[in-house]
Amino acid sequence: MKRIFHAFMFVMKCIIYTPLIILFHVFDKSRGLSREREYWYDTLFPNSKKRGLFIKLLDLKEYRSVLYYRIGGLSRIIKWLLPGQVALFIVCRNIGNGLVIQHGYSTRIGRAISIGEKCQIWHNVTIGTNRSHSGNYPIIGNNVKICAGAIVLGNITIGDNVTIGAGSVVVKDVPSNSVVVGNPARIIKTEPKL
Repeated sequence: MKRIFHAFMFVMKCIIYTPLIILFHVFDKSRGLSREREYWYDTLFPNSKKRGLFIKLLDLKEYRSVLYYRIGGLSRIIKWLLPGQVALFIVCRNIGNGLVIQHGYSTRIGRAISIGEKCQIWHNVTIGTNRSHSGNYPIIGNNVKICAGAIVLGNITIGDNVTIGAGSVVVKDVPSNSVVVGNPARIIKTEPKL
């Protein structure tokens, strides 16, 4: 009985994943999706030998959510058949290549935010505006890691190569090459530029 079930699930995955893989290849050259896929592999499966197995990534709801964000409106039918992470909200318009969302449950990336390339975001993260500064959104640099439960609010700039610790509340600018922790966030380490 288990073999029949696994065979059925394999056939269903092939049926559902095939249009998604076709869409991926159609949009790959214009949007750089293969570079982003490689960054996901490097981040989540650094020792994996099977890099060409795209289905390994398609099994991740967070990856599907980011892929649907990149593809846009054409993914509506596939979203219905194979949804992404339900509690992951990406309404931002300007995200660089290489965004990796790990365990994206209860994560919200608000509109008008600018996120650089090769950023990592963990679960329960909120990036948005501060009510007292309505309309002003954060600008996040390249290679930024935002750990679990962090909140980034207001008209602030997060520099390149910054790590925001778990549970931090960032409401002020953070210089490049820094590590910030706490509520309110404070800089605990700053690396010199290489």
